[in-house]
Amino acid sequence: MDETAASLQSPQGRSEGTRPMTVVASPDELRSLAELFADDANEGGHEFEEWDAEQRKTLSEGQYAAWLRDIKYGFWFSGRPKQFAPPGDWSIWVVRAGRAWGKSKTGAEWVHGRAMAHPGRWIALIGKTSADVRDVCIEGPSGLLKCGFPEDRPLFEPSKRRVTWPNGSWATVYVSEDPDMIRGFSGDTAWIDEFCKFSSALEVFQNLQFGMRELSNDKPRILITTTPRPMSILEKIEAQPTTVTVVGSSYENVSNLAPEFFDQLKASYEGTELGRQEIYADILSDSRGRVYSSFSSDIFPAGNIDPTVKDLGGDILVGIDFNVLPMSAVIAQRVVDECHVLDAIELKSSNTESLAAEIRKRYPGRNIIACPDPAGNSRHSSQRAGQTDFAILRAAGFEVRAPKAHCAIVDRVNNTQALLLQGGRRRLRLHPNAAPLIASYKGLCYDEDTGAPDKRSGLEHLCDAADYLTWQEFNLYLTVGTWGSSSWST
Repeated sequence: MDETAASLQSPQGRSEGTRPMTVVASPDELRSLAELFADDANEGGHEFEEWDAEQRKTLSEGQYAAWLRDIKYGFWFSGRPKQFAPPGDWSIWVVRAGRAWGKSKTGAEWVHGRAMAHPGRWIALIGKTSADVRDVCIEGPSGLLKCGFPEDRPLFEPSKRRVTWPNGSWATVYVSEDPDMIRGFSGDTAWIDEFCKFSSALEVFQNLQFGMRELSNDKPRILITTTPRPMSILEKIEAQPTTVTVVGSSYENVSNLAPEFFDQLKASYEGTELGRQEIYADILSDSRGRVYSSFSSDIFPAGNIDPTVKDLGGDILVGIDFNVLPMSAVIAQRVVDECHVLDAIELKSSNTESLAAEIRKRYPGRNIIACPDPAGNSRHSSQRAGQTDFAILRAAGFEVRAPKAHCAIVDRVNNTQALLLQGGRRRLRLHPNAAPLIASYKGLCYDEDTGAPDKRSGLEHLCDAADYLTWQEFNLYLTVGTWGSSSWST
């Protein structure tokens, strides 16, 4: 039997890794007490008063205070059954749940329990960015620094990417944006948070598996907490016989959420295709509801991902979406009649000058052709007053090509769809370095109310940048002879 499950059934039990309770009481008794308190809140407080009076009679003052302390700090008292590690001989526990279900609390308490259960344990904490791990997994309201008794809580040293517990166990912070960092890990415990946000999810998971190699007092175990998106790697992980998957909806945690937040969540997503994903944690089919349903994350020629795509020395084509949160650019080249995407750039809280400088730094001395949002000819996203975005790009040495006005969104989307797949041919290929664009193609869905791409997801910016490029330079609504005149690579 799994250690956690065994401990929860023990009369003297404890949640994995927390201190044994100082009063003889099982977690089942404490949960019954929690239900009594919850009912009591709606019934005037009499049941609690009766319980309180009884405990004062039967327990010493120290025991009574200790019991109340156990209730205050013990997750076994407040957690829901799905938030506890499942029984059995599993290696991977996937918590696939809707927004605000309590995934972060579940992960933090599990990690804390593992750290306290065996002194000297090395743990991996993996998130999309270091800020995500810090703000959510460690310092957040449900993070590691809020778990367990105060004297058992760890120390966080941001400069070392390290969390250290009083018993010598420690955790190292890793980020999906640099999967190679994980190659140095050698432990038996890992928590991956919001796995479906990762642009390099497969590489992260593969590198982590090599690091889960230490002899363990129980066995190496990985916890994945995430709101889902269509990702083949997640489906493959869940299909493994050593994986246990727990699925939960946002409704399960409604008692702990601000009513205003939950009302807004329901108003925005309930009854929609996206709501199935964001509230109920359903994995949508790889094409249903997706804007770019022709896109496939399989390797070329079966799909649009092609690791052989490389810079062949011709013109650099850049699709640009002017949006400071973030500024987005897609880098590509023409190879005969195909668009080969080399990279995708997102600069948060940035401006046109910074984006141009970043592109020029990556491709010094090259002829760069910008295919931006046509609106950039009449507005600016820069701090430099009086200049349009187009003028700033030209000042940076870029050639600017763009239509005078926007085409219909459906037309440019359909154009890209045809490049992704038409007649069995895929003319739009992406190198894995363009991971943010790959994630956007996979995740961007239609808003069921408006029928337009859903801007609430934040995935539309790179897709828009790519559309501006393909509409200008690879427009299938025109004949090939009238396409853009960038030099062709062969």
